[in-house]
Amino acid sequence: MTSTGQIQIPECELQIFNEIQATIRLFGGMPIAIFGFITNVINVIVFCDPEMRCSLVNHFLLVLSISDLLLLVCNFFMLIFPVIASMSNNYLLHDYYPVLLWFAYPVGLSTQTCGVYLTVLVSVHRYLGVCHPFRAKRWVSGKPVKWAIIGSIVFSIVINLHTWLELDYRTCYSTSFHGPLRFIILTPLRNNDMYNLITKVFMYTLLMFVIPFMTLIIVNCRIVVALKESTRMRNGQSMKKNTQSPLKTPSLLKTNGNSLRDRSVTLMLLAIVAIFLFCNCLAFCNNIYDNVQVAKKHAQETESFNRTSPIIGENDEQNGIGGNDGWSIFNEWNFDFSVEISNLLISLNSSSSMFVYLIFSSKYRSIIKHWLGLEKRRRTNGVALTTVMAAQKALELSILPDEVEARRNRNEKRKEERFTKKKKQLNKSAQLFLTTSETDLRKERMVRKDEDGEDEIQHIGSEELSTASNLSRDDTNRSSSKRKLLRFATLA
Repeated sequence: MTSTGQIQIPECELQIFNEIQATIRLFGGMPIAIFGFITNVINVIVFCDPEMRCSLVNHFLLVLSISDLLLLVCNFFMLIFPVIASMSNNYLLHDYYPVLLWFAYPVGLSTQTCGVYLTVLVSVHRYLGVCHPFRAKRWVSGKPVKWAIIGSIVFSIVINLHTWLELDYRTCYSTSFHGPLRFIILTPLRNNDMYNLITKVFMYTLLMFVIPFMTLIIVNCRIVVALKESTRMRNGQSMKKNTQSPLKTPSLLKTNGNSLRDRSVTLMLLAIVAIFLFCNCLAFCNNIYDNVQVAKKHAQETESFNRTSPIIGENDEQNGIGGNDGWSIFNEWNFDFSVEISNLLISLNSSSSMFVYLIFSSKYRSIIKHWLGLEKRRRTNGVALTTVMAAQKALELSILPDEVEARRNRNEKRKEERFTKKKKQLNKSAQLFLTTSETDLRKERMVRKDEDGEDEIQHIGSEELSTASNLSRDDTNRSSSKRKLLRFATLA
């Protein structure tokens, strides 16, 4: 204990990071953190663009980019900045990094939880669009998406409220700087075995790994199966294109364009989920290993407490419980290395999303090319885009053409039935028109015969001439009427 004035404070202990921690955090974690900070700032700016905000999926990706950005900042102050401060001779760095670490620890855990559940929500959103497109049209709209995002943020903050009570900072006397200095400590709550058992072993494992991993695996397996089924059906449809009429070609091309766009969005989200699972798998294994070690330690403490034999210590050393330091040091070295690699992979997961967007999103590439001066920006009419999206919501949300194709077939049958009815009506009208014309002509000729019966012989030549002209006029009228009817039938 060292006294400063009348207050006695403990002497500071040297906080030295081992070689593994210092090397991996400085030469691996810091470049990834800087690069991820830049890429996520770019992601946030791009997804705030009006053209990107038209899609509901991009709302999730915008908040996910913000979450990844905050996670990288918190990881820097939790993992990298303490190493830099311990290696420097600056008093301010040594004095302020415990405060920053105390604040960054719970915020970093909250942002990590938020990123996990936003990834789950993105997968569920795409699952509804792929496997249940017409239900998604009713369920997935602006308000449900916003409430889902807000709910994930609130949930992440609430389940990590207890982490604010796990760390604290105190004042100690530094012999290097010859003055008081703040240092970070674990609170009694964090050292409580029952608290660690509930929060770390059960709650953290269940909420951060078991539920999200199982949901992502099941949902994305269903999406992959749906993609394969969609590809098979699309190949079957392509065989029928040559037998279809030219009037149906534009709608088919339009549907194929929508399907290709939906496929690219689905593949982009599958790539994001695959990277997430790969980068968090090692952290999941480390968590299981740590839980097993905690359980073993608790069992050994309970067993040693119950024993009363004075030679138990020797037996424990022979059985590897209390001795065999080389093996425990080897395991500790491996575990530290695995933990540092898992932290590196988590930072890499938050930094690599930009590459996925560049590969699969044409709008994202277009905006980036416009910034770089490689492409001229083409603004899209927002009203027209909204109208088109509202008119073809079912097609936009679906890459499975089952229900869409069935509905299209029903519409085509109805059109054919209407066309057949109109054709029959036109044929009846044409026959009635021809019959009426011939009847009127006969009546006119009979009237003329009655009126001019006496001059029939004298005017027979003129009557035949007038009759021929009337017939030619009627033929002309009938031919023009037939052309109009045929033109109307073609348009119908």
